Amino acid sequence: MRTDRYLKAVLTVIAIALVAIAANSWMATLAPHRAEAQTAAPKYEINLPKAWGKILSFSNNNLLLEGTDGTLRIVDLEGKPPEFPRVKVQARWQ
Repeated sequence: MRTDRYLKAVLTVIAIALVAIAANSWMATLAPHRAEAQTAAPKYEINLPKAWGKILSFSNNNLLLEGTDGTLRIVDLEGKPPEFPRVKVQARWQ
């Protein structure tokens, strides 16, 4: 009789432990994931030579630059170095 109670108590403890383990893993899958901040890294990082002139306008990932001698340059910015930025059009008024 005494061993019967002991056996039932041990099996009950094991059953409760197994239910706790199953419930813990099940609750972990239902919990929402933590939010992680995204870095504000730029898509492209470019360097333009000052000799190309001052910036007049920006449109469609192109810059319009005016040189000191009056030369207008349209510079394409979309891409990765070393081939970008590149001069698409250069106009000089005479």
